Amino acid sequence: MNAQTQDSVRRWAKTAVAVLGFSASVYHLYAAYFYPLFALQHRALHFLLLGVMLFLIHTVIKEKELTWPKLIYSLVFIAMTVAGTLYVLVNYDSVAMRAGAYNTTDIAFGILMLLVVFEAARRGTGWPIVIVAGAFFVYAFVGPYMPLVLAHRGFPLQRTVPFLYLTTEGIFGIPLGVSAKFVLLFILYGAMLERTGAGKFFLDLAMAIAGSTRGGPAKAAVLGSAVMGTLSGSSTANVTTTGTFTIPLMKRIGVKPEVAGGIEASASTMGQITPPVMGAAAFLLAEYTGIPYLRVAMAAGIPALLAFYSMFIQVDFMAAFSGLRGIPRPDLPRLRQVLREGGYFLLPLVALVYFLMAGYSPERAIFWTILFTIAIVLVAGVVRNEARETVRQIMLAFRDGGVNTVEVAAICAAAGIIIGVTTMTGLGLRISTIVLDLSGGSLWLAAPLAAISSLILGMGIPTTANYVIQATLVAPAFVSMGVPLLAAHLFVFYYGLLADVTPPVALAGFAASGIAQSDPFRTGVEGFRFGFAKYAVPFLFLMHQGLLLEGGLLNIISATLAAIIGITALAGVLQRYFFGPVQLWQMAVLLVGAFAMFTMQAQYWLLGLALIAAVGASQWVAFRVKPKAVAG
Repeated sequence: MNAQTQDSVRRWAKTAVAVLGFSASVYHLYAAYFYPLFALQHRALHFLLLGVMLFLIHTVIKEKELTWPKLIYSLVFIAMTVAGTLYVLVNYDSVAMRAGAYNTTDIAFGILMLLVVFEAARRGTGWPIVIVAGAFFVYAFVGPYMPLVLAHRGFPLQRTVPFLYLTTEGIFGIPLGVSAKFVLLFILYGAMLERTGAGKFFLDLAMAIAGSTRGGPAKAAVLGSAVMGTLSGSSTANVTTTGTFTIPLMKRIGVKPEVAGGIEASASTMGQITPPVMGAAAFLLAEYTGIPYLRVAMAAGIPALLAFYSMFIQVDFMAAFSGLRGIPRPDLPRLRQVLREGGYFLLPLVALVYFLMAGYSPERAIFWTILFTIAIVLVAGVVRNEARETVRQIMLAFRDGGVNTVEVAAICAAAGIIIGVTTMTGLGLRISTIVLDLSGGSLWLAAPLAAISSLILGMGIPTTANYVIQATLVAPAFVSMGVPLLAAHLFVFYYGLLADVTPPVALAGFAASGIAQSDPFRTGVEGFRFGFAKYAVPFLFLMHQGLLLEGGLLNIISATLAAIIGITALAGVLQRYFFGPVQLWQMAVLLVGAFAMFTMQAQYWLLGLALIAAVGASQWVAFRVKPKAVAG
């Protein structure tokens, strides 16, 4: 295939993707209010639109050298995607009437659809998720040959394939349902804000607030990532948006390249835990547990604040230790001007919170928020005499809403296979038994094992699939130990996110190193160091439910203050600075004090406070004596 033909094919593919992306956003916005299809049909149509786009994007548009065999290969899988999903859409009534009496055609189309899902997942995210989902699929057949603790009677192909294909327990199960109901619409909402200038507004706002303080650009990176992460829902996407602005500014004030990249990478991983808009896995958590999304978002509030505080205080201590100053005020955006020109971008966030608090479902809440956002940005465009450009950006946002969801849909479809096989075989109960046996029923042995497994899985597979596996296999063991359902699921959810800054495979760190022009591994290590205090947060809310807004007000406040004090002390150890440079003995005392606060038990809090206060007092005395000595 010559270069001219390749360009022509790519132009055709880009046009098709644009049309499909726009159509997907319009359909899902319509479906969020009118519910035109049954769940199985809705999810099949969702995958039809996004699956075709995925193959066009990853096998045609992004292909460096397009050949006729590659194009034919792409068209074959596109045809398989269309056939497999249309079969569900067209034959829905027939399948429902047969009530599980599947025929040979059902099995044939089911095998076809499984191949599509495996290949879509491979193209969208790589081999790891395919290997994991494939292992679960094989497990459905080899049960009789497994060790006793994992053994089951085994299931024939003619039962397994239709179960995974023609029910809402497999490919078109809860994960893909979450993608179809919530995720695409929230991605559309984020694309709408980014396309109309909200990204620049939030970064300017962060710089106006924190840019002049010591280490200002680094603090702005933390603040900016808090908001931008809620829009993108992806740590690597967050790095590439905020990092292109914040990393050069950090380097400008003297921050080392690998440190600048590490700070941005660590801050960017927290977007998916920041309410009100959290990542796809958070919506999956709500659907999987049956806990209302509003309750999940509210429970995530204090842990998210603690995670961001841990980053913010470490950046402040690092800047103080290194003598890093902020950017001069004249070189920064003026807060009043920033709010005057872009303050209206805060209104959609306020609207979303209002709709959720008013009792709207997440689907209806984001539906009305998107319409409200369109109205707001159109009015702003008219006022600025930019109405035509604003309309164009809204149209592009509708395209982006569909296009940016394709990988999520592929991951969710593969995750459905994992859940389906687990449901068929009872694997979840078996794994829970293994966890209980290995830990001896001790939560404090089981929790580190769960954290390590989440981090290891997260190094190879995306957050959503990681959460599905952990929620299916590990979280039930926590619940059987007496851990509340929400705390158990949030624990494995958080550790899956932290994998993005956990060496040796720290994907967010690798993305940041490209912008910082630094060594990828060292950038990942710095991201891990600056995010280390965040690793304590899930253990804290596992021990004290006050951090998840359980219990009385005094209970919540005391737990939050204890966590803040402990995190501050731990940050002092990590950055070797408290009220001044920290000596070795002071680091040891601070570390003990931090762990005393982290016990989340009042009887140890006094010890922790005393130890931390002792270090603070010793540094204050040294600070008072030093100037006098110098003066003398």
